[in-house]
Amino acid sequence: GLPDDTLKTNCISIGFLPSEGDSASPRYTMAQINSKLGAQSSTYGWYAQISSSGFDGSQLLAVKDDVVASGAVFVASVMPGRDINFSAVTADVAKQVASVMKQFTDAGVTVWLRYAHEMNWYIKDGTYNGDAASFVTSWKHVYDAACRDNPLVSCFWSPNQDSTANIEPWWPGDDYVDLVGIDCYPRSKDGTPNSAMFDKLYGGFYDKFSKPYNLPFAIGETGAGSGQKEPWLETLVSADTKAKYPNYVSMSWFEFDKEADFRIVMTDEGTLGKTKEILLKGGDEQCGGSGNGTTPPVETETPVSNAPSTTSTSAAKPTNSSARCDWGCWGWDCSASVPCQEPWSCKGGYCK
Repeated sequence: GLPDDTLKTNCISIGFLPSEGDSASPRYTMAQINSKLGAQSSTYGWYAQISSSGFDGSQLLAVKDDVVASGAVFVASVMPGRDINFSAVTADVAKQVASVMKQFTDAGVTVWLRYAHEMNWYIKDGTYNGDAASFVTSWKHVYDAACRDNPLVSCFWSPNQDSTANIEPWWPGDDYVDLVGIDCYPRSKDGTPNSAMFDKLYGGFYDKFSKPYNLPFAIGETGAGSGQKEPWLETLVSADTKAKYPNYVSMSWFEFDKEADFRIVMTDEGTLGKTKEILLKGGDEQCGGSGNGTTPPVETETPVSNAPSTTSTSAAKPTNSSARCDWGCWGWDCSASVPCQEPWSCKGGYCK
């Protein structure tokens, strides 16, 4: 669902999680970030909590106008609150989550729903309550309600950095996941960020949860503090990184001053200048669009030799991601006799 005409570097789409506002970094809109960067961001991250009274989505809906205007994929991180257990996220609560997501998709927004992100970490500090089994059950409720039948909503499974053995109990299975990622923040003690650090932080996870299932890999949030911002950003969007991890589709930068000053756009002119130099290189023509987020996508012909028979009665459900795809695309109806094109697969009657 990533748009063709927004910011990408080396075929990696670039987005941000704007600061929610505090004494260190004020509230930023995506419009402000895009204006200062001089590009249109590809993803827009925001947070909300499910409480004991349910989920009304007010925290997400408060930024809806900015999200719609941005044209970005909305990465909605919906977190069970401290006052509830994973088991409290029942099928009925999941329907409330789905209802809020639909308010965005009805406005034409593609949503990546990060339910209970960093579950393996937040369970340790008391932010979440429950265990892996109850998490998986609640995840499946959310997937069935919000993601299975809405082609514009994808469920984004996004743990915190850990060994694959420790993460595996939290895995819902590929039938219940549309894209995967992991949150990592390099620290000064880790040394200068480089490709070896990327491999260390993401490689094992990618090989375990993205590569075997051909699931898109996205970085839901990352950032680096003073002295590490430039090398980490360069590593995240390098052509070599993309070549080594072909399922890697996007990264979202944590544009906050929190614990460390992670900001790379809403900050001093020197840092902003380096950010522009790294990100605004432009994308390869095969990616569609370019790094400045304004060049029209490059049209390519779609092979049709393996297309289903034109006598099929399957009704197409084209989305904003299917402009260069004329059958079996993301969000289209599918079945055993009407398959999806790679890299999509048929889930719940739709190509995802």
